[in-house]
Amino acid sequence: MRSLILALTLPIACLSLHGESTGRISGKVVKSDGSPIPGAKINLRRTEITWNKVLIADKGGKFLQVGLEPKEFELSVSAEGFVEQKEIIRIPLADVLVKNLTLLTPAEARTKAIASGAAGPATIDPAAALDTEGRDAFNQAIPFFNEGNLAAALPLIEKAHKNLSEVLKMTKDAAAREELAPEIGKVERLLGICLAQAGTKKEEGEPYLLKALERNPKDERVIAALVQTSKAKNDKAAEAKYTAMLETLHGPNPDLTYNKAVEDFNAGKTKSAKEQLLKTLEIDPKYVEAHFLMAMVEFGENNLRGTKLHLQKYVELAPTGKNAATAKEMLKDPSLKNIK
Repeated sequence: MRSLILALTLPIACLSLHGESTGRISGKVVKSDGSPIPGAKINLRRTEITWNKVLIADKGGKFLQVGLEPKEFELSVSAEGFVEQKEIIRIPLADVLVKNLTLLTPAEARTKAIASGAAGPATIDPAAALDTEGRDAFNQAIPFFNEGNLAAALPLIEKAHKNLSEVLKMTKDAAAREELAPEIGKVERLLGICLAQAGTKKEEGEPYLLKALERNPKDERVIAALVQTSKAKNDKAAEAKYTAMLETLHGPNPDLTYNKAVEDFNAGKTKSAKEQLLKTLEIDPKYVEAHFLMAMVEFGENNLRGTKLHLQKYVELAPTGKNAATAKEMLKDPSLKNIK
């Protein structure tokens, strides 16, 4: 019995001795924000013989390889859209080497090189300064854009677009170009909107807006800007097309019909203005400014009953509105006051 026990324990002892002669490596591959990069490729290559092993990071970015000889390896880590990392490592005997790796995008790598001063003129991408300046300008523009101060945002966005477009021309690396293209798309969208609403030549925003619309056919902000570029070009067909697109996405918009009524009224086109005001009030019967402007149209047509009706509605809905004092004063006029 004693010899049998010894025989059974021998293989375990042998396995233990075999395990002690190798090591392993484990780790995680992440982005600069700490989120994992699933599918990242980890390549282990022996430096002194022809041998290599490719690992693929799991959905959490983790990888593990056991049974490695305690030798020197070249470790390379790569993923689409990121700069490849390489280094020489040594697997420890009967222990684990933990390698947590952060991959950078080409733009992040360039920015890091400039910030650290580690890269000399010969190794820094000549597009790096333009890239950094362009992204900084875009980031500075965002608060202005969100506040609605498009006039202040416009020159910064123009600079961002110019710089990043130059970077794209100068960049030869396919992964870097692929990463930069959607960033330029974001800049072009804002550039088109700012030009359409705050530019001296609003129609210049149209090419950028059309690209943005192609990327996202339901972008209401872009479609609204295209209405503005169509007006600037006096393209009635395009204006009607984009207005219809907005209505399809968001339903009839009383602001659009009211603004069109104001334009027509100021241009002396009272018949068209009245049609637009009727549309506005059909969409929103409580659109107070439409009631006031309709009163002005009716007054101009000597329809005193209609004038009184819309003035009274304005005062009822907005007793302290910007035109309330004028409406109240007009209602005191005997020509209106005596109308039943």
